[in-house]
Amino acid sequence: MTSYLGRREKAARLRRARGVSGFVPVARIISHIGVLNTAGWTNGEIAETAGVDRRTIHNILHGYVTNTHRPTAAAILRLRPEDVPNRVPAIGTMRRIQALAVMGWPISHIGELAGIRGTQVNELMAGRRKRIPRAQAEAAERVFRDRWMRSGPSAQARTVAARNGWVPALAWDDIDNPNEQPHGIRKASA
Repeated sequence: MTSYLGRREKAARLRRARGVSGFVPVARIISHIGVLNTAGWTNGEIAETAGVDRRTIHNILHGYVTNTHRPTAAAILRLRPEDVPNRVPAIGTMRRIQALAVMGWPISHIGELAGIRGTQVNELMAGRRKRIPRAQAEAAERVFRDRWMRSGPSAQARTVAARNGWVPALAWDDIDNPNEQPHGIRKASA
């Protein structure tokens, strides 16, 4: 029985005999990592899912290497932007937090309870975060279920919600559906 290292060495010899390098330039990999990052992947998730060391991703991105092993490149390039691990669309979480603000619950307070801190909650509310960690979405949903029918303590949160045109939870049939429009909301007169 041939060992794993024996098979690897045999494949490397065959590749060399055919004139195929075992290394590839990192330019395409850097570009692909950028696409993955834009879709919401972290560098740690890229490394873990591709089965490569985090230092490999770091070294590629920071120009410490100009070429990488062909299997490493293939593993990274195989990752698809839409397959972000443990990430879900952010639209439902954003709408839940908006609905709670309509009820007087401060956004920062709800974000903190859901583990969405600092600039993350601001980016989410501005629509700049398209996907969020599943754990944050689930935590936000638990907070929402607990408070959506109770008035919150903040008049300022209500004012911010009104100024931004946010709607209460009952305006949605399916709060997670990105194509749904809110129902039963009157337009403010000019």
